[in-house]
Amino acid sequence: DARVEQLVSIGYTPAAAHAEALRRLGGSFDEVLAASIRSAQRRETDMSIREIFTDVRDDLRLAWRGMRRESLVTTFIVLTLALGIGANAAMFGVVDRLLIRGPEYIVHPHEIARVFRTEHNEVRGDLTSSAHGWVMYDLLRSDTRLFAGAAGYQIDRIGIPFGKGSDATLVPFASVNADLFPLLGVQPALGRFFNATEDSPDAPQRVVVLGHGLWQRAFGGDKDVLGRTARFGDVDYTIVGVAPRGFTGPELGPVDAWMPLALRSQGVTDHWQTSWNAQWMRLVVRLKPGVTATQANEGATSLMRAAYTGNDKEMAGANISFGALSTDNQGRESVENTISRWLVGVAAIVLLIACANVANLLLARAVKRRREVAVRVALGAGRGRLIRLLLTESMMLAAAGGTAGLAVAYATALLMRRVLLPGVEWPSAPVDARVLAVSLTIALAVGVLTGLVPALRASRPDLTAALKAGNRESGGRSSRLRGILTVAQAALSLILLVGAGLFVRSLLRVHAIDLGLQPDRVMVVSLRYPSGASIDNPGDAGEVERRAAVLRELMGRARTVPSVEAASLTVGLSFQSSFGVDLRVPGWDSIPTLEGGGANISAVADDYFKTVGTPIVAGRAFTRADRRGSEPVAIVSQTMANTLWRGKSPIGDCLFWGESKQDLNVCSRIVGIAADAHSFELREGASMHYYIPFGQEHGFGGTSLLVRPQRGAEEETIAALRPLILATDPSISFVYMRMLQDQVDPQVRPWKLGATIFVLMGLLAIIVAAVGLYSVMSYFVAQRTQEIGVRIALGAHSARIVALIMRSSVSMALAGVALGTIVVIGAGRFLEPLLFETSPHDPLVLGGVAALLVAVAVVASAVPAIRAKRVNPIEALRAE
Repeated sequence: DARVEQLVSIGYTPAAAHAEALRRLGGSFDEVLAASIRSAQRRETDMSIREIFTDVRDDLRLAWRGMRRESLVTTFIVLTLALGIGANAAMFGVVDRLLIRGPEYIVHPHEIARVFRTEHNEVRGDLTSSAHGWVMYDLLRSDTRLFAGAAGYQIDRIGIPFGKGSDATLVPFASVNADLFPLLGVQPALGRFFNATEDSPDAPQRVVVLGHGLWQRAFGGDKDVLGRTARFGDVDYTIVGVAPRGFTGPELGPVDAWMPLALRSQGVTDHWQTSWNAQWMRLVVRLKPGVTATQANEGATSLMRAAYTGNDKEMAGANISFGALSTDNQGRESVENTISRWLVGVAAIVLLIACANVANLLLARAVKRRREVAVRVALGAGRGRLIRLLLTESMMLAAAGGTAGLAVAYATALLMRRVLLPGVEWPSAPVDARVLAVSLTIALAVGVLTGLVPALRASRPDLTAALKAGNRESGGRSSRLRGILTVAQAALSLILLVGAGLFVRSLLRVHAIDLGLQPDRVMVVSLRYPSGASIDNPGDAGEVERRAAVLRELMGRARTVPSVEAASLTVGLSFQSSFGVDLRVPGWDSIPTLEGGGANISAVADDYFKTVGTPIVAGRAFTRADRRGSEPVAIVSQTMANTLWRGKSPIGDCLFWGESKQDLNVCSRIVGIAADAHSFELREGASMHYYIPFGQEHGFGGTSLLVRPQRGAEEETIAALRPLILATDPSISFVYMRMLQDQVDPQVRPWKLGATIFVLMGLLAIIVAAVGLYSVMSYFVAQRTQEIGVRIALGAHSARIVALIMRSSVSMALAGVALGTIVVIGAGRFLEPLLFETSPHDPLVLGGVAALLVAVAVVASAVPAIRAKRVNPIEALRAE
């Protein structure tokens, strides 16, 4: 009767039947037990559908009761799984967009390839570019043996003014061939795409296809928008169609307007259709079915070399190649994509840590329930039924964790989209059908993975030992397995934390780079005149003079704004634009090309070096007296001075620059040496740069007004400058102001992405591992209460009891550190390309993380250790 009451209290439903059998047979417990086992085995081999559903219902009820009895442990397991499953679901959403699905609406995307040209330079090696001219486009689309079509495009992320007057905003737009849409296989959401007749400089009207986002924002999704006009720049375009939602062309960034590419050719050169040097657009092709990459590369290279008629030896020997749409403009996989692959591994490691922790807790619970399981087996419950019951419980926990993980995935994906990947268009919600399917799959796999081993172990108890030991752990296998899982958690946590430390160090070193200027303190002011023309391209000599005078007046007025420290003008600016012209220096037959390229020239006004933060290391900067009509002077960079003057001071010497022989006979006297400044890349080789006074330039243009606002006064400066500029010259149609740092940030973003995700995942991992270690040590103390009581009764000092617990915890942490260090050292060479001037075996990072994990182990085991030394030996022994 006592055994039956115990069974009823734990929810064992057939208890009453067994009690009746005891009374009816009047035999011994062993005889009744044997009969019950035979009866249970018959039931499990010959069950009706109704009985199966009844058993499943009973399993769910019992599992729910078990979860409610240990609500604290259940809550922790669910939260742990939610974090692990949610992190993996969020990372899948990112990788699915960047690497798996890619751009939307492309039919047979594996046939679409970007076109690259690789030229060999004796100094700089192989240089790969995605910039091509119209001649190359004509060649590729004419080869019907290899290609089903070709198309060119340009995408302007800065954007074009949309709207009129003060209400105008900048929107990103793309200029594309009419061939692009049929090449990709996309269909418009409304209306049509433009045709070849409209994609011509002589088209009777200018047409535009609106991006879906702009159609919704500016026109409220009105289907009657077709035929209406929209102003871009200072030109009215006729709307002929609307692109489908999420369509971004061959790339992933947002596009709000699609315009004919031929309209952009007008600002390239008069010979844009025949010039090999006019490389102003990117190309994509569709390979014919069955054509391999090798065939396409060899065929296109032969085609180009046979058609090239220029004198450039590097271009004459160039190779044409084709790459996936996910490659960057140099034909390589982008750093963002590479880091995204790593972050998938990071999320998987977090999931493994979570699984190990949950399995550890389930193993510990199985030990605690050994008597319950033994009684079930003694009363006839088959092994299959027990495994099914315990798996049902783990599956319920995994389902709850997966459901909560969807909320974690949503929040994580939203954060990554807005903060870390703002340049990517996201056509779907953070948790779509694909992410949901992956989450459910992960939850199912986690439920089986974490529940199967504990269930198998628990379903084969030693009945005699289990009934005698109660909740104590009488065997060592489960204890060893839990120790192995704890060591694995520590090792995986070390891997994540080392990755976090390496990326953080890389990010710090990126921020510590001496760029030669201060982009976070420089505001670039771009002005637009009617017809979209830049400030330097009015098409009239008199207007050129007027606009130059306006620029100087604006520079002077900007300096009077209280929040402005300095202001200047420039043609050619780091991270924005560069120019190269013929250069002659006495004593040199030809100017050497350095690793970073040839010498670049910029035309700058007085106060330029103060405005951008580039120091003058010798001589003087330009003054207001250095302008058009004054003596030609120049300032050279430090690398240029060291390279061409070989340690001598170039101040007072001449350099000659220009496009004609007459220009190359005019001496520009060197008056100063400026510190080196990067041109376009954070990672770039040494290059030469020289500066001339603003107004003395000719043959190149693109003037920007530069302003150095006081720190923290950027918004105040923008608010003060905009009305001042429009009042100075009412013919200016649009004013666009941004910090130069915005041009640098996309290059910093990969390390920022890696550092942020690694740090978050590392912190999550160490928290989970710490709580897991705490729970393991707590169960360790609970299961060894009698042993600890005996030790205390025999005179063991409390310090030795604490040392016993702490030693076990720290030894597991040290084993995990050793294992993780071996993995980190072995995998370092794969991570090294993603780091910035940081060794993957950085001893400071490895040592710091190891010390942190040991410290966490000490803290996590402190509470169980203190609890152990307070065990009352009388109560511990009496309980047995």
